[in-house]
Amino acid sequence: MENSIGIIIGIVVVGFIAYKIFYKGEKVVDVPAKAPAPAPAPVEVKKAPTKAQLSKLTKKQIDDLAKLEWGIKLDARKSKDDMIKEFIKLAKAQLKDDESGGDDDEDEV
Repeated sequence: MENSIGIIIGIVVVGFIAYKIFYKGEKVVDVPAKAPAPAPAPVEVKKAPTKAQLSKLTKKQIDDLAKLEWGIKLDARKSKDDMIKEFIKLAKAQLKDDESGGDDDEDEV
């Protein structure tokens, strides 16, 4: 009787080990989630400067801003107020031209 209990315990232990090694039940596999696509770089919207913004600058700063950032040549001999008006007018015209595609050079061959 003692031998039969030992055999049963041995069979249970061997069965348990075999179960753990060979059982092919449902496996939970961690599938890495796809990384989200990187956000597109923010598009900088260029806006014409306002009169209030330009009024805080000197004539030289207005002239430099117009040349460097907008490619606009202003007449520095004019008054500051006239320079501001001309800069705003030309900047808005440039933005409008950029929005419409700026294909004015099609006639040139």
